[in-house]
Amino acid sequence: MKNLPLLIGTIIGTLILVGGIAFFFSKETTVSSQPVDQAELVSGTNNKVGGENPVATIVEFSDLQCPACRASQPLVKAVLEEYGDQVQLVYRHFPLDQIHPFARTAAIASEIAAEEGQFWSMHDLLFERQAEWSQLSSLKAVEQQFVVYAGELGLDEAAFAAKIQDSSVYSTLVQNDVALATKLGVAATPTFFVNGQKATAPQLRDLVASVVAEHSTAQ
Repeated sequence: MKNLPLLIGTIIGTLILVGGIAFFFSKETTVSSQPVDQAELVSGTNNKVGGENPVATIVEFSDLQCPACRASQPLVKAVLEEYGDQVQLVYRHFPLDQIHPFARTAAIASEIAAEEGQFWSMHDLLFERQAEWSQLSSLKAVEQQFVVYAGELGLDEAAFAAKIQDSSVYSTLVQNDVALATKLGVAATPTFFVNGQKATAPQLRDLVASVVAEHSTAQ
């Protein structure tokens, strides 16, 4: 019985660890009860797609080099297709620079494309080719690859290359999104807000469905 205290301590420690993990996941899968200001979420960006007068507005904070963000795209597109004009998606940048060194440059590239009405085309292409450009060895190589992508989208490669080198205007747009994300306590990507209600990717479809159903009931 000399080892009984040690055994009891081990059991207690295990229970605390398991409880902590369970608490973490319960927090991650519970929708926040404190919505944020919808006007603040959607102002200052034209990167929107979907209905002009939506019932549910989805604001996505995302990182173009983030594998989880790429993996969530089929879900996001399915929700947009399912609800049509009842839903609008607003995209906002939140590059996780410490772990995704090319994410901010990708965000800048998408904003350059946005000037020519090609934000969503560049957005989709960057996610589609994420494995290709993420593995490049230098920022210069990444920038050159993005110029190639611009050409594939029918954009002027020389003009695009010049803008990616002198990118202060686009960098400011990206940083404004980052500042908003930080203010709202966004800590991971992708993070969604549906009519101001914070949600993770697994929560997105159900939350949109709930908002649309509530609107229909109120009619």
